[in-house]
Amino acid sequence: MSKTAETDIPLSLRIVFDEIEDIEVLKQNEEFLELIHRGAVAAIKQAIRKNKSECILFQIENLNLKIKIKKSQYKAIIDSCIKYYELIEDYQTCQKLVRVKERI
Repeated sequence: MSKTAETDIPLSLRIVFDEIEDIEVLKQNEEFLELIHRGAVAAIKQAIRKNKSECILFQIENLNLKIKIKKSQYKAIIDSCIKYYELIEDYQTCQKLVRVKERI
């Protein structure tokens, strides 16, 4: 797995695997999970700033895949990110996300 510059929005990933089970391993990788949550938050924050009716959360370059959500889903994704950051006990990020959610 590699990614482009940290400032790229949406997050652009290249996922390489030999067997489908390798994808399951990614779901347990803390670095990958943090990258995905941070990317989702950045994409939604940018969409809010630009008053977009939808946003692309991620691109998986080598699979030519884009994960796109509608504005009606922004809060649910932010809620999911809040739960993730609560789980890893990053309460400062949780507070920031509550403020982001209020702006939706």
